[in-house]
Amino acid sequence: MPICAFCQRDRELCASHSIPDGFFKAISRRNNGKLIIIPKGEGKIGLSQNTGKAKLLCRECEAYFNKNFDSPFTNALKAWDKKIQANGLGVRYEFSPSHFAQCLVSVFWRASVTGNSMYTNARVNMRDRARLLAILLGDRDDTLKSCSCSIRRLYDIRPPPDGGFSQKIVSDIILPVNAYRISKKGKKPANHFAFALLVRGFLCHLMIPRLPHALCNGPAFLKPSKTVLYAPPKYFADYKPLMNVMVTGLGKHLD
Repeated sequence: MPICAFCQRDRELCASHSIPDGFFKAISRRNNGKLIIIPKGEGKIGLSQNTGKAKLLCRECEAYFNKNFDSPFTNALKAWDKKIQANGLGVRYEFSPSHFAQCLVSVFWRASVTGNSMYTNARVNMRDRARLLAILLGDRDDTLKSCSCSIRRLYDIRPPPDGGFSQKIVSDIILPVNAYRISKKGKKPANHFAFALLVRGFLCHLMIPRLPHALCNGPAFLKPSKTVLYAPPKYFADYKPLMNVMVTGLGKHLD
């Protein structure tokens, strides 16, 4: 029998997204309903309609995620992105930091349990999935007590007339969720695990459990008391996972 991953009841399941569908729709509308896909392994660059859907949640839970997480998260990043494109990288956006962090947790939890191959790099062990779910089920105001969350805005140092990427182009890049471990050089792997997501031009990281104060005191980190969010600029070439994809894509294009 199908079992909903969230409520654990036997119910008919929906084709659920991990990364909210709104981010994909914003791109596909301008491209005849399709996305440009760069395969990680074998295969050519091509068009696809795969947006990472999988039979995961029942209708009731799907509606719960859409209302409480996906819609607010999608609308906030779209509005923030438009302001940045119009007024520059220094634009702030008013939104609850605890709500933003919990929206990220909802994306990362779904990515860690979905069966869609797009999220192969988001898989974590059962204990870590349980920790994610506990934050998702917990009081929203306590979210940032259990995890650390950072946001940066990617940009190109070169202006578009010199061959650089405009903010409009950066906003159309989606990197599926990537999970990783945090460890210090020369020491045993730490108890921390983390997720990264690039969507709508924003590079978001979530670290569990919360990092020590000295490591999460920078301007990119969300703080419960600061309801006006800021995403410090980060040169896209300094983000290695994105550069790896771009190099792979260039190689496939040349081949």
